[in-house]
Amino acid sequence: MGEVSSMRSDRTVRSRRKKKTRRRSSGVLGRFFKVFIILIFLLGVVAWVGDMIYTNFLGSGDENSSENDVDGDGVPDEKLELNVAVLGVDKDATRTDVMFVVHFDSQLKKISMLSVPRDTKVTQIAPKVKKIYDEDDRYYQVPTKMNAIHAYGGDKGVECTILQLEDFLGVDIDRYVKFNMEAVVEVVDAFGGVDFYVPMDMYWDMRDTGDILIDLKEGMQHIDGEKALQLLRFRHDYALQDIGRIQTQQDFIHALFEKVSSTENIVKNLPSIIKTVFKYIETDIGLGDIAKYLKYVDTAVESDISMETIPGVGEPVYYIPDEEGKKKVVDTVFYNKTSENEDTKKASYKGKTLRIELSNGGNTKGLAGIKKNMLERYGYNITGISTFNGEKQGSTRVVVKETGVGEELLSYFENAELIVDDSLVGNEYDVKIILGLDEK
Repeated sequence: MGEVSSMRSDRTVRSRRKKKTRRRSSGVLGRFFKVFIILIFLLGVVAWVGDMIYTNFLGSGDENSSENDVDGDGVPDEKLELNVAVLGVDKDATRTDVMFVVHFDSQLKKISMLSVPRDTKVTQIAPKVKKIYDEDDRYYQVPTKMNAIHAYGGDKGVECTILQLEDFLGVDIDRYVKFNMEAVVEVVDAFGGVDFYVPMDMYWDMRDTGDILIDLKEGMQHIDGEKALQLLRFRHDYALQDIGRIQTQQDFIHALFEKVSSTENIVKNLPSIIKTVFKYIETDIGLGDIAKYLKYVDTAVESDISMETIPGVGEPVYYIPDEEGKKKVVDTVFYNKTSENEDTKKASYKGKTLRIELSNGGNTKGLAGIKKNMLERYGYNITGISTFNGEKQGSTRVVVKETGVGEELLSYFENAELIVDDSLVGNEYDVKIILGLDEK
């Protein structure tokens, strides 16, 4: 279970960065991997007080480490900064379908997550990865996709992926959690499913290759484990390709976290959670690590969460990262550097009370559903979705009944304009957002 534990066991969790002024991070909010962090903490409780039958956690952490020790009151007396790579692998456990790096800062009470699209173009294999490939006589090719690094590495796939991510992002990764996507089925079912708006009809028949059938209809519905797996794996018909898929994944993850984040829910489903952890999850987080991290459970649960995605452009084969944008997002996630105007990316009190209709006036399938999930993450109340039958326009129109309403919504859309027209809104809503042809 400790595939790269020997490589990482001597790397103590350390405070690597100077304290920065705290600002709220913007970007696409996600919650799912906070659950994984909390599950690891809970796993530590079970292992610590149980009969130690889960001995595969022993030996991969420094149980005698005094770093981040606590005083008699049980309160951590030292700052903890931790970077954890979270890798979701496909059915054959070869390629990585999901890649996140989670940054936890106990002092700022902040969990930041950075998603790396699976199709990210890799034009240069990291030197340490190339050395492993060459020494083990592994086949590889360049350019390639980020998700292929794991497959090329064979038994050292996790180690190679972490080293490539470190080279790509320019940060150190302390620990990893690797899970099979099948874990999603059992985790979602353990909590009784999730109510979620599927943004478009999704159909993809892979049964001829021994894989699953994806067959979901657009609309609000109850998503059980099997449907969740279909939702998270579907990657066709998105206007933004891999990024569209990631956005839907993060929307669902947010909905799942809202359901499972209460202590009562976690404790009630603890047996199923622990079973899933050991069946589908591999990690180099050892018993000694867990004992140390347990001191920060309350801090983790109370933490603000932000999620970002590596910016770039989707092409038919590769996702091309924007190098300047990547630098900015790395600064945001790992160094707490944010722009001054990012606090605006949160619904105001007035914004939360508005009844908003989203009307798809563009040509992108499922766009209204995607935007609905996005706005709800920021606290807005989307009470209706429709297809706009009037004249289509390039820019998105935010239509309100009176002046002084809806201006904060403009920043979420491409070249949006604010229009005051009571007749277009109707009695059931306060705001009608007509998505334009330019919206993606």
